[in-house]
Amino acid sequence: MNNPFFIGLDRNDPANVLLGAAFTSYTVLLRDASVHYVSGGSGPAIIFLHGFLQDWYEFRQVMCLLANRYTVIAVDLRGIGKSKATRADYDAETLANDIHELAGQLAIQDPYIVGHDMGGMIAYAYARLYPTETRGIALLDGPLPGTPSTDLMVKLPFLWHFAFHRLPKLPEWLIGGREYTYFKRAFFLRFAKDKQAMTDADMRHYASAYKIPEQLRAGLGLYRTYQKNRVFMRSHHDELHVPIHLLEGDYGSGKPGRTAKELANTFGCRNVTAQVVVGCGHFMTDEQPRVIADFLQNQV
Repeated sequence: MNNPFFIGLDRNDPANVLLGAAFTSYTVLLRDASVHYVSGGSGPAIIFLHGFLQDWYEFRQVMCLLANRYTVIAVDLRGIGKSKATRADYDAETLANDIHELAGQLAIQDPYIVGHDMGGMIAYAYARLYPTETRGIALLDGPLPGTPSTDLMVKLPFLWHFAFHRLPKLPEWLIGGREYTYFKRAFFLRFAKDKQAMTDADMRHYASAYKIPEQLRAGLGLYRTYQKNRVFMRSHHDELHVPIHLLEGDYGSGKPGRTAKELANTFGCRNVTAQVVVGCGHFMTDEQPRVIADFLQNQV
């Protein structure tokens, strides 16, 4: 492997990821979880948090583009992929505390936090819990339970999975053993604007991160804690000066949604911006990695 800035899949087994010399895979023990992450580069730290039905690997292309200027760290959330949890707590506050504890163990000061999908609400919780310990956060097409726009959005029929995933036991029975088919048909092909941005091997890799019951349960836990995350969101209205950047795909609209205004007007966020990424669906780091990397270089 001649390119040190390389992250790719094993052709024989897409569950396995091959890393160039610039990147290393680690697992650290936290108080009630072991967290896996991949790190590389040097310079100011950026921590990447994935969403449901993906793992750290979704940030591979962005990491390769940024590792020559930044320390890039992509995490498997507790219980998912190679991370494990001893307690089944998957609310945003608990997960944000995981990331804060990880940053402490790695002696990282003031990381920039990037969260995609459900990772976005974890990044926001981090900013709320540790406002003096982050340079800023970016939320990539993610919901924020407790904001009026998200609470309305999750009731829309085409987002039926928010209600389905919160049901007890039934989702595990129906999805278990069918992760690849379910993820591909119900999500990747529906919510990606560029249907070629993700290969079949990529999709099989993501499915492998949820293939055992504990992993799938952890992923569904990101939905089952909706009400707890909603309470957390609505209990924090004090002024927050951490820079918050919202990026959305243009598969829904050519204009930013209402969330940025809600954060500014209702939740005390004093440094919020929002923009739409052209030619991009929900899976932003797979569909437009260079745009995301360029954005981060201008912000971090």
